[in-house]
Amino acid sequence: MGLRTRTALARAARSRGLETPHDDALASVRDRLAATSVEEGDITSRRRAVAEAATETERLRERVATVRGKLQAAREHGGDAAAVSEELASAVRQLSETETDSLAARQRFERVREHARERRDRRERVRKLEDKLANLERDARAHLVEQLADRYADAVADAPGAEQVADPFDADPVTAALAIGRLASLSAPVVLACDRFASAAAASRWLGAPVVRV
Repeated sequence: MGLRTRTALARAARSRGLETPHDDALASVRDRLAATSVEEGDITSRRRAVAEAATETERLRERVATVRGKLQAAREHGGDAAAVSEELASAVRQLSETETDSLAARQRFERVREHARERRDRRERVRKLEDKLANLERDARAHLVEQLADRYADAVADAPGAEQVADPFDADPVTAALAIGRLASLSAPVVLACDRFASAAAASRWLGAPVVRV
């Protein structure tokens, strides 16, 4: 039986409506965690798009320079300057479009990179909130356990078949579970799978709750 005695006893205390000085802070931190989402972003694909656009822009610039050289040569040597001029116009148009696409890709990348920084900040806030929540839960659990500690010790001492222990929190798992069950406010019948009681009726009287034996 993997019983975490103090955690189970704290839950029993909650079932009885017990509160702690930490409850308002717990609710606040849980609300803040629920409201802090950390979405995933794909900065790698955006960086790749920027690199590809830059490569294509450089290729087209070289092509424009090459065609300009051809046009100058055609004019100097009586070649078909009109055809080369049309080729140059097409190359310049493609370069202009690619430069526009490259600028847009860089702008998208910058936005994604800024979002990535924001996500890192949110992740850090979430980590701090989770640490704070864990500390508050630990403090609240200790407070709840303290409120029921004496009654738990009495229930352990009164549990049938229990071995005597110096610290009730060192009781065997069955004894601890019975003691906690006795203290908890149970809304459903207890399923009992031990031979500590002569009958289901005897178990029910001791636990103060309906019992189903298996």
